[in-house]
Amino acid sequence: MLNLKKLSVTGAAIGMLGSLLAGCGDNNAANGVSADKKVELTFWDAAWNEAITPGVIKEFESKNPNIKINAQYNPDNGMSDKYLIALKQKNGPDIININLDWVTPFATIGGLQALDSFIQTDKVDLTDFFDGSIQSAKVKDKIYTLPYRAETHGLLYNKKLFADAGIDAAKAPENWKQVLEDAQKITKGDVFGIGLVGTNFGNLTTQLFNMIQSNGGSILNADNTKSMLNEPAAVEMAKLYVELSTKHKVTPNSILQNDNIANRNLFSSGKIGMYMSGAYDVAPIKQANANIDLGIGMVPANQTRKTILSGWGTSITNSSKNPEAAWKFINFLATPEISTKYSITFSARKSAAKDPKYQVPQTKAFVDALAFAQPLPQIPELTQIKQIVFNQIQSSLSGKFTPEEAMKNASKEIDDLLAKK
Repeated sequence: MLNLKKLSVTGAAIGMLGSLLAGCGDNNAANGVSADKKVELTFWDAAWNEAITPGVIKEFESKNPNIKINAQYNPDNGMSDKYLIALKQKNGPDIININLDWVTPFATIGGLQALDSFIQTDKVDLTDFFDGSIQSAKVKDKIYTLPYRAETHGLLYNKKLFADAGIDAAKAPENWKQVLEDAQKITKGDVFGIGLVGTNFGNLTTQLFNMIQSNGGSILNADNTKSMLNEPAAVEMAKLYVELSTKHKVTPNSILQNDNIANRNLFSSGKIGMYMSGAYDVAPIKQANANIDLGIGMVPANQTRKTILSGWGTSITNSSKNPEAAWKFINFLATPEISTKYSITFSARKSAAKDPKYQVPQTKAFVDALAFAQPLPQIPELTQIKQIVFNQIQSSLSGKFTPEEAMKNASKEIDDLLAKK
C-alpha cells in the first residue's frame, strides 16, 4: 500500500500503454442513464480494504436504496496491470479504486470518465482537498478521480535501540548526516541502523525520491522534459542510499532481497533501528510487537522539507453504463466523514484533519508531514522512469556501477524516453 501501495506495471503493459496514448474526453454527457432507477454497480477495490468496504457500502446503500454496489477485491500485486488491460478492452467495472499515480496513464488511454460536470452540478468544494491530491487527479485540466485518501512518509524508529546506543530517543534524526551517525551507533551484530530496500521498484524509488527531494533536488525539470537526477543534490542522495549498504554496512545484508514489508518485519523484531514508511505500517508493527517503543518523525531534510504526496481516489471507468449512479458512490466515499472511515491512512479532505482519529501522537506526526508533501510529476512515463532508476540503483547496490555512474546512466535513459514524447 505509498506501501503507499506501489504501482506495478509489467514491461508488456508499459508497451501497451505507450501505443495507446490518446486524447482524454469527458464521457459524462454521452451517457444519459439516470441513477434514480434500480441499478447495480461493480466496484473494483483493493484487498486491504476488505474489512472496511462492506460497512461503507451498507451505509451508502441505506441512503441510496436504488443503487447496489458489488465489490470485488484485488491484491496489490498485479492490480495495475489488471486495471490497465480491462480499461483498454472496455470490459472493466463501473468504478475502480486507484493510486493517484495511475490517473494520468489510465486517463490518457481514454479509460476513465471525466468528472467535471458532476463536480460542478453537485458543487463539490475542491478547495477542501489537499492541493496535491487534486493536482494528481487532473489530466489536461479535467478531473478523472475524486481523491479520498492522502499520505506521505515519515521515519519510523525504535526508541529503545536508540537509547541503548546512547542516542537521544526523544526525537527522530533531523538530517541525513545524523541518520548516518545514528545508524553507525546502532549497528552491532545482527542489529542494523537502518532498513532500505533493494527490490520492488515502487518501494525503492519512493524512498530514494524522498531523500532527493529532502536534499533540495528534483526528479525532472519544471516542465518535465529533462532528468534532474544527474544534478549534485540527487547524486549525493543516491550515493548515500547505496553507500549506507556497500560502504558503511549499516543496512541488513539482505538489502537486495528486502522490500518494505521485509523491513517492517525486521523493524518489528528489533533488527533495524529505523526505516522510512507510511502510517499504514503502524498497526501491523504493533500487532507484531505490542511492546515496541515506536517513535515517528518526519523524513530527515538537509534542505527544504519536501516529501512525496501519494494517495488513492475512485474513478468511473469507460465501461460504466451508469455514470450518474457511479458518481453518487465516489462522491460519497470522498466526503470528509466517509473518507476518514474508508482510508487506512488519512482523508484527502483538509477539514478531516481535525478528526480525533488523527490526533493521537503517532498518527498526528504523519498528518503534520502532509503539509510538506507534493506529488511526483504526473506524466504517463512516470512508471518507466521509476523502473529505469530502480534498475540503475539495484546495479549500483550489487557493485556493477558507482552511484555516480548509475545516476548518469539513468538520466540519459530518462532524457531519451522524454525526447520521444
